[in-house]
Amino acid sequence: MKRPFYTRKDLIKISLAFFYSFLLMFVGMCIETGNSFISKRNPFMEFAKLLNFKSIECGVSGYIFLLLVAIYVSLFVSLFLYEKRYAIVNNKKPFGSKMLLTYLYSFLACSILSFGLGIVIQRPLTGENIGNALLFIWQAVLLTTIVYVLLVAFIGGIIMFIINFILIDKPFKAFEDNNEIVAEIEDDPEVDVANSFDVDANMNAGLGTGGFGGIAGAAGGGEQSVVRSAEELDDREKVFPGLSTIDVDYSGYAIDRIETDSYSLEEICIKFRNYLAKEEKLYFDLDTIRYFVSAFGTTHFMILEGLSGTGKSSLPRYFAKFLNAEVLFIPVQATWRDRTNLIGFFNEFSKTYTETEFLLNLYEANYNPDKLHFYVLDEMNISRIEYYFADFLSVLEYPVEDWKLKVMQLPFNFIPPAKLNEGIIQIPENSYFVGTANKDDSTFTITDKVYDRAITIDFDNRNEPFEVNDEVSTINISASFLKQSYEEARQNSDNQLTAEDLNKFTKITDYIYDQFDITFGNRILTQIERIVPVFVQCGGKKEDALDFLLSRKVISKIEGRFEEYVKGALKELLQLLETTYGKGVFKRSEKTINGLMRRL
Repeated sequence: MKRPFYTRKDLIKISLAFFYSFLLMFVGMCIETGNSFISKRNPFMEFAKLLNFKSIECGVSGYIFLLLVAIYVSLFVSLFLYEKRYAIVNNKKPFGSKMLLTYLYSFLACSILSFGLGIVIQRPLTGENIGNALLFIWQAVLLTTIVYVLLVAFIGGIIMFIINFILIDKPFKAFEDNNEIVAEIEDDPEVDVANSFDVDANMNAGLGTGGFGGIAGAAGGGEQSVVRSAEELDDREKVFPGLSTIDVDYSGYAIDRIETDSYSLEEICIKFRNYLAKEEKLYFDLDTIRYFVSAFGTTHFMILEGLSGTGKSSLPRYFAKFLNAEVLFIPVQATWRDRTNLIGFFNEFSKTYTETEFLLNLYEANYNPDKLHFYVLDEMNISRIEYYFADFLSVLEYPVEDWKLKVMQLPFNFIPPAKLNEGIIQIPENSYFVGTANKDDSTFTITDKVYDRAITIDFDNRNEPFEVNDEVSTINISASFLKQSYEEARQNSDNQLTAEDLNKFTKITDYIYDQFDITFGNRILTQIERIVPVFVQCGGKKEDALDFLLSRKVISKIEGRFEEYVKGALKELLQLLETTYGKGVFKRSEKTINGLMRRL
């Protein structure tokens, strides 16, 4: 979507300019002595007499002159706001010397056209008649301006009173910095100070030393630093050099659509598997590819877990290459403690923002919303995931329009890069996050909080090579086409779980809950409802999708339980699976259960 050249505030200003123009015409009619439509003793005429205005009968030509002035007043305001907005969107200084000259040229053009045309139409075209017309315009403009200011002050005062009366118990936060807000909360005995600080910490958790927090709240801390005014910062080109360069490259406009091939999800899976085998010498069974592709239709966060060298990192890399998408590899470091390692931080000493490659790529993804972007967090559990990725885990569960992160608390009147409105970056819907995780002593255990929010695929074995005789090539798939394909798959009633399917699956999960006190909430139920139809559309079976989710989301949580009853309960669970679905249908779950029993 192209960035609009008028904001809501601009439209309000334009409407006020139109109001001024209409008021100018009305006042002119009231003070013109030859007007027979309005009483000569109207309030405006009386006011004009108090100001010792000269009585003038201007006629039709005078009214046309006044109409031209009124039109060009509104036109100049609209043109000025458009030019100012154009400068901001195109990464120019709105009040730099070039733009000031542009505003001046617009003003002169509107003035010359309105007054020039107004003078030319005067009849007779004599000096006295032109002088009277100009005096009439001046008197009308002066009186209109006085009345306009009084009306604005009167109406604004009423509105201010009503708003503040309604919000009398609320703290006033307009234009203050964070320290002033905190001080106001501390001074207010009716405010729960402890809870207020919790909210403040959540909203403004530090991004390292001198950093600023975000909407979802960072796990890391840091000493708070406040930029109190725009004068304390340099131009946005110096504060955000990388982001500003991206603005220039795209000229402030997003790319609405890109070309795409029209393949079904099943065709994409088959072509991708063949491409991996023939071009990259990587071999995966077809169901693994189906899980991988269908997982992106369920959540924007996936974890590929398993042994080293099984293709965890290669799979998303070559998937992006196969689809002609963008991919960014981010090697996670053991020292990562907060989200600054991903999205950067504000340097208090240099008064610049330290931009990361991840932030730049995420920012550019907003300019190309139809191009798929994959972000691979390599060895993501070498540090605790909740430390640096907590904000994303939380935000990605919100509606898409609320996928926002506070990058930096900007001072009032500072003009940020075009896609960093109020210091907030939008995580676009075309962004998908893939984490790879090893299972060894050098890594941290991934908690259920993280597992429940992701689709996890295990890579336990190396697959056997196979021959591909068909021709293979990359394809072009856009974000909008992939989203539409996922949505069509979910809407297809043949792909959805039936009441019988749900009853059979519920029998299994109820048994697990009764025996192991393990259940899952609405989040996992939603994932089941979303992934099963897509997996079927990819050419798979409903039972295989349910087996995949049961083994990863439920049965895996039994690991680490060593009570006496566990082994017997697992045997009964294995029998229940065979009775309900048949032997060998839930292969992953059976393999997981057998593995748990061997370790007991």
